[in-house]
Amino acid sequence: MSYLRNIIALGGGGFSMEPLNPLLDLYILEQVNKKTPKVCFIGTASGDSKDYINRFYQNFKKHDCVPAHLSLFQGHTAEIEKFILEQDILYVGGGNTRNLMALWREWGLDAIIGKAYQKGILLAGISAGSICWFEQGVTDSTPGKLSPLNCLGLLKGSNCPHYDSEINRRTSYHQLLKEGAIGHGLAADDGVALHFINERLYRAVSSHPEKKAFEVSSSEEKEIPTQYLSSKGPLIRRAAIQDAKGIHHSHMQSIREVCKKDHSPEEINAWGYREYHPDHRQDCIKNHLMWVVEDKGLIEGYAHVMIKDQNASLLGLYFTPAVIGKGLGKAMFKLIIKELKEKKIKKMGLDSTLTAHSFYLSMGAKDTGPMNSIVINSVPIRIYPMEFQIHS
Repeated sequence: MSYLRNIIALGGGGFSMEPLNPLLDLYILEQVNKKTPKVCFIGTASGDSKDYINRFYQNFKKHDCVPAHLSLFQGHTAEIEKFILEQDILYVGGGNTRNLMALWREWGLDAIIGKAYQKGILLAGISAGSICWFEQGVTDSTPGKLSPLNCLGLLKGSNCPHYDSEINRRTSYHQLLKEGAIGHGLAADDGVALHFINERLYRAVSSHPEKKAFEVSSSEEKEIPTQYLSSKGPLIRRAAIQDAKGIHHSHMQSIREVCKKDHSPEEINAWGYREYHPDHRQDCIKNHLMWVVEDKGLIEGYAHVMIKDQNASLLGLYFTPAVIGKGLGKAMFKLIIKELKEKKIKKMGLDSTLTAHSFYLSMGAKDTGPMNSIVINSVPIRIYPMEFQIHS
């Protein structure tokens, strides 16, 4: 019997990098013609990190599938081949690709995965779990440098993940190609998946509208058409330049329809009917931290944080009525604090609308003074000056 052979290689993204944006993980699940496919996480590259495995279960239990995992460090089955061949999807996590390859070969897992692939079990993975399927990959497994690594060779050529996000990835890949240390291949931004069917690139898909894939050789870099997987329900993702107009409209709509119950008509008229200035919105997306809430392809909210001299300011956190009451405010706020904590920032200032004041208090922000006002179009808009302490 002949099976279709599928490999989906993620440059970045998925549950481990974008837990609130399931588009790539859902795409993987949708490629299996089963209502509840069995998906097995293989975390060898991370040393079978318990936290990584737990995050896999936390996220995949939300979907229509049967999650499981294979651990080589904390072995839970002596019948590895039987266990693997019972799965529908093998999802390989990121980490140290060199260690992954060595351990797979020692345990014979490389050959078992090869059998699974020939049987039609879908292979997927991020970072190390992307590189491993190709003949060669660009890896940071050796501390302090990026280097080529020979891998399984199920797919021809080389692979470079995190093409847009990690310093020196792009330049190092080009340099290795020019030196002849690695063969030509494919690169993927974070949030991009390369989908192969029977060893041929079928399509490139992304969880963000601006993310891309590339075919790269020693002489040129050619962009591959990349299909954005528009959301089917509310999700939070990083803002892209293309979101500028949608951010503006959701901001104005939120003021007009949500804040009107607490602010005067004079405030709403001055504050909620401002013109769209694309350069301003686009500059904010480029230079600040911004996220959007997308629902059915529309921008229904956003968050805007500016960092200057290790001080953070929350400049906007607005949602339209379409997504209010779905827990997105808390999720977005926690996402902001998580990123600021990673950046070693200790506090975040904000000016709260009257409408959002109780929400910020519930999240742990404190008033730093009495009700005040900011002036927009010559009209004072009442606000509460607040601050959130970020604890490590």
